[in-house]
Amino acid sequence: MKRTILISLLAISTAIAGELKISINPEKQYQTIDNFAAADAWSGNFVGQYFDEAQKGQVAKWLFSQKIGKDGNPEGIGLSLWRFNIGGGSLEQDGANIIPYQRRAESFLTKDGQAYDWGKCAGQMYFVKKAKEYGCEKLLLFSNTPPVQYTRNGQGYGEKNDDRANIKPDCYGKFADYMATVAKKFGEMGYKVDYISPINEPQVNWDSNRQEGSPWYNSEMKKLVVELDRALTEKNLDTLIYFGEAAHPRYIFAESTKEGVPNKRWKDDPAEEHPNFMIKNFFDPKSKFYIGDLKHMPKFIAGHSYHAHLRNPDMETAHKKIAQEAKKYGIDYHQSEWCLLPHFTWKRMDNFTEDWYSHNRGDIQTALLIGRIAYSDFVNANSLAWGYWKGMEIKGDHALVGVYPVKTGRLEDGGVAVANKILWGLGNFSFFVRPGFKRIDMVGADDLNNVAGVAFASPDGKRIVAVFVNSSHDAKGAELDLPAKYKNAKARAFRTDANMDLANLWVDENANEFMLAPRSITTIVFDL
Repeated sequence: MKRTILISLLAISTAIAGELKISINPEKQYQTIDNFAAADAWSGNFVGQYFDEAQKGQVAKWLFSQKIGKDGNPEGIGLSLWRFNIGGGSLEQDGANIIPYQRRAESFLTKDGQAYDWGKCAGQMYFVKKAKEYGCEKLLLFSNTPPVQYTRNGQGYGEKNDDRANIKPDCYGKFADYMATVAKKFGEMGYKVDYISPINEPQVNWDSNRQEGSPWYNSEMKKLVVELDRALTEKNLDTLIYFGEAAHPRYIFAESTKEGVPNKRWKDDPAEEHPNFMIKNFFDPKSKFYIGDLKHMPKFIAGHSYHAHLRNPDMETAHKKIAQEAKKYGIDYHQSEWCLLPHFTWKRMDNFTEDWYSHNRGDIQTALLIGRIAYSDFVNANSLAWGYWKGMEIKGDHALVGVYPVKTGRLEDGGVAVANKILWGLGNFSFFVRPGFKRIDMVGADDLNNVAGVAFASPDGKRIVAVFVNSSHDAKGAELDLPAKYKNAKARAFRTDANMDLANLWVDENANEFMLAPRSITTIVFDL
């Protein structure tokens, strides 16, 4: 006999009781979760170096804490992977012109490129230290550009009308050795590096001073990855190469952002060098760019969920095609980065209202969008991971945490930190769903316009976590079936909405009547 639970996080009424009938089957399992992530770029180095301990310590607690506070609410969102930006050295470069200023990044090379200075990136190292103290399970080093000493134009970004990688022909090995050396040094300092991501969004024309970046041809990507595999092997590291970081989900399985239509920007480039069809190009053994046999190359590809999120049906279709293509070539998928870019307006996106306005894209409507994308990435793309882009940024611009340099407008003069709503919305997933949890079968909550739910089970089977995203403007009752094994499981519930931040609802642990609040993300935890 199964245990029947009526989910209700407000006072239940008979008018809506049983509106949704949901069943969870822990015996039917899917992918194993690897991580939930965010990055220190770009303001992390400034905050960690110049903000006082009370403020930067609060940022670290919000991002990494896995504890429930005395008030019964999570102290933070318990990120399980932290992304460390191995910068290109543009911060200290003579004549550097990257704007905004905080997007200039240090590297660990000396200015002349002839030696290492391990005292650099001190602010970033603060958050690496805090991540470890709070129990963040994994660490990834990512690079947007080779060090400026290795680039063809001496800058941290590429040239106009040039889709080739901004790296000198004789510097592939040097760049690989640099990344592996940093990983080895981190390990010696007690910070094991699980992944190195050497290339970011190779499809983008990183040809302006808006940030560090470089485009890449397919042959150039393979050449660098082969060199990095060599360097990691020579240094006896078990660090894995985190490859892909595609700028749009469709680049993973198709020609460009519009399927079947080549990107006009590549019209003068050799067709085989177009950085698309990434799974086929790099994981088909018959491809000249095959990298699946490298020692440090795991059987997965990483991609970003940008741009595909506008319309729910389009997002579902794109994510399902990722899963189909990955299965075809025997690999898995990680969604490694997303944030709500500034050019998207409410009219262009499903489930946003006409009165929506968010100066930093950090509000509850964006949090609900995060929930919908994460649901689709897990359920439709079978993603093993879900990553947000910036952990912190000036004024909270597209970031989980806002940092405000209130005195002078300069981060170097300190400031205050403020948690954005999207921090807590992501926490509805990341705080409770830990590495090693498996996604399990859930039926009855699959409507992205109303209620979409996804469930996970701990490795020992003693905890079930169900996350519900209610994008509608109505409260939703739901009847939930769990196996008899969970008859005596104790229930807790946590909600994020316009008025609550991952708040403990203090439900009766034996209660069987609940409701999903309007415009909310709700996590139900069952513990044996």
